[in-house]
Amino acid sequence: MTDREDALRELGEILKERREQAGLTLDDVYDRTRIRLEYLTGIEAGDYTNFPEIVYIKGFVRTYLKLINAEDMQDEFMARLDQNNNPRKHEREAENVNIFKNSAAPASLTEGFKPASHFWIFSALIAALIGTGIYVWYAFTYGGLKFDELFSFNKPAAKVETQPEKIHEPDQEKLPPVAVVKSKDEKPAPPVEPKKPEIKPVLELRAVNDVWLRVTINGNNIFGGTIKRGENRTFNLTAPARVLIGRPSALQVIHNGKDLGVVNPRAKKSETYIYNPDGTHQLAQ
Repeated sequence: MTDREDALRELGEILKERREQAGLTLDDVYDRTRIRLEYLTGIEAGDYTNFPEIVYIKGFVRTYLKLINAEDMQDEFMARLDQNNNPRKHEREAENVNIFKNSAAPASLTEGFKPASHFWIFSALIAALIGTGIYVWYAFTYGGLKFDELFSFNKPAAKVETQPEKIHEPDQEKLPPVAVVKSKDEKPAPPVEPKKPEIKPVLELRAVNDVWLRVTINGNNIFGGTIKRGENRTFNLTAPARVLIGRPSALQVIHNGKDLGVVNPRAKKSETYIYNPDGTHQLAQ
């Protein structure tokens, strides 16, 4: 087994874990993407033996990743799929792209997807025809509708004479006078500023690669262990969080909704950071 096959198999296992964390089965993924079950199984197993051209494989993988919000794995997947790939396939991909610019895509472009059924559209049309027939029958039978009235398009409509409605105006002499008082010092009310939505302090940790962590809040060890590449951990910051990171270059931090990026891309040893509820953070001394 080559390095490429090993890497694709590991990526498939991580993808399967992410799908299960999202609470989806392979049948659920098929229903939402229309990608055949044998291709979905092959992606999770890292086995692309019976797949079509590489351009279709990439399309299946992108669709699958987008469905389970695992698009952070896309670059790694694309790089591994291109590794040691037959260059002749890339030439065919380029030819297909040039052809599609001036003509419709061939039927093989939809290989791997199953078309949606038109049963419900046909059923709706039948139901509409039946409903119209019942309405016309009821109108002729019980509503007094006649054929000559139904098809008499040239007969002028009967004129209905209406008299303008009399508007009762109150006696102005009986109305009490209205006093209008204006104040020179009167100032307009200040504008009411809309309340800003309250942002709850949250710390989200994403593993770019496998990384060991220990998170302590209020003196309590909230988490300790290794999170795999692509996994997330979220913590509510009821107090400052002290985070010991085994590989700072392998961890991405999102603090109160703000993406801080990778902690320290150049770090070669473990570091400890403190993340405060107000959105500030610092390297622990």
